Amino acid sequence: MPYPKLVIVTTVPITLTGILANQPKFLAEHFAVSIISSPDEELKQVEITENVPTYAVAMQRGISPFNDLVSLFKMIKQLRKLKPEIVHSYTPKSGLITMLAGFIFRVPIRVHTFTGLIFPTSTSIKQKILIWMDRLICACATTIIPEGNGVKQDLINYGITKKKLNVIGHGNIAGVDTDYFNRDVVIHEGTDSKLRKQLNLPKDAFLFCFVGRFTVDKGFSELIAAFNKLPENAHLVLVGEMDKRIPLPPDTIKALKQHSRIHNLGWQNDIRPALTISDVLVLPSYREGFPNTPLQAGAMQLPCIVSDINGCNEIIIPNVNGWLVPAKDNDSLFNAMLNSMAADNLVELGNNARTNIEHSFERSAHWQNMLGFYTDQLSKLNKH
Repeated sequence: MPYPKLVIVTTVPITLTGILANQPKFLAEHFAVSIISSPDEELKQVEITENVPTYAVAMQRGISPFNDLVSLFKMIKQLRKLKPEIVHSYTPKSGLITMLAGFIFRVPIRVHTFTGLIFPTSTSIKQKILIWMDRLICACATTIIPEGNGVKQDLINYGITKKKLNVIGHGNIAGVDTDYFNRDVVIHEGTDSKLRKQLNLPKDAFLFCFVGRFTVDKGFSELIAAFNKLPENAHLVLVGEMDKRIPLPPDTIKALKQHSRIHNLGWQNDIRPALTISDVLVLPSYREGFPNTPLQAGAMQLPCIVSDINGCNEIIIPNVNGWLVPAKDNDSLFNAMLNSMAADNLVELGNNARTNIEHSFERSAHWQNMLGFYTDQLSKLNKH
């Protein structure tokens, strides 16, 4: 008997090379998995890594009616060829294109996962457009998955859909490979000591770490402002790259380049050495769905200072595995960072963080949850 056909769709391939890596390969043991994403060299790599067929359909992240219409026709054409029982989209634009195409072609099971919602922090006409788009996605989908309980509540509060909303597991779309994100492995390999030597850190340095896009809505300006007020033994290591869509203010970029205790590592394929040498992770984001960075840092036994927002406050318990601060609040962020430097229980907090990830966010457990979810969807379809 042939496997049921499952098509996974993301706007860009980086979601598959990073966050969802190896999940399609696992699912391919139980389904005939195909992947659709925008054309890119990375998409070819996905096909090799995941060992599943990939298909290119260009999708633009921003609002672009003409290009979106072209993408829609191409998606319909691709789904007509593949004839899947299940199509599952992630990220906003792929959701809009895929759910519309799936509805038009009548794919039996049409699933969309909402990750970080944009409309709650948007204003005016842009917010109305985004809400309308998300309502359209929900109208065309048969099943809606909020990435976390915060996202679920926003979908309810803004009246995006009346369909049943269930978070899978404890939230997040991928889980964490705790065998890979393990500080003992990094220390054994010696890559942490190489990085520490490269940065020439003083012995008394207290190292904060930020991992993510260098952009306004990640709270980057607040992070730099708070860091500037910390004692001289505070250092900050940055892992990521500039986001040209929402660029940083010129004065923040200037401070970034000139500060002697800010170490910009740029984009890193392996963030574990940076996490291993750090004392605390900081993520003062304005909005998230269910962020991966605090999960990965927690697996590396790192306490986290995060904004009290969706996702972040579903991972961090104050004074148990980190601290919560209000978003866009320089003073609260500064006080939390300063207090963490004086904390005598960082090891305990780090151990608690690792335990939390192992218990609630282990990648293999999430994969089993996804397998159970798809199996349940097919079972309900067959009953009808």
